[in-house]
Amino acid sequence: MKEPKMDTTEKITININTVDLGYIDLLASEGYYATRTEFIKSAIKNQIDKHESDTKQLLEKRKSKGYQFSIGVGGFSKSELEKNLKNNDKKLNCVFVGLFVLPKDITLELLEQTVESIKVYGVCRCSQEIKDRYNL
Repeated sequence: MKEPKMDTTEKITININTVDLGYIDLLASEGYYATRTEFIKSAIKNQIDKHESDTKQLLEKRKSKGYQFSIGVGGFSKSELEKNLKNNDKKLNCVFVGLFVLPKDITLELLEQTVESIKVYGVCRCSQEIKDRYNL
């Protein structure tokens, strides 16, 4: 049986002045971009690319302080956390860039026993109780 595909996009809303919107519409109407959305996605990607060395440096700084990283889609499984607890490993400090997902079978109690801190840059999908506890 095929697993359903996880949605890794997020809808956002922005306010833009009417002159800038007019320029976007002009470029889209003349075929430079298929739609407003394609223009905006392209502009965002260009800015991310422009700051690539900055983001690498920021992530390396955190890594040097002992944080574990996941870029893309990441999270923990219950078995991973239970193994960490069983081995008396030190509590994790984690940074996620992209989509952070926790299955429903992970309790706040288990997470608190195994994870010191979680920082998510992007989207977080977990229980409200966990979001509240870790300020997500």
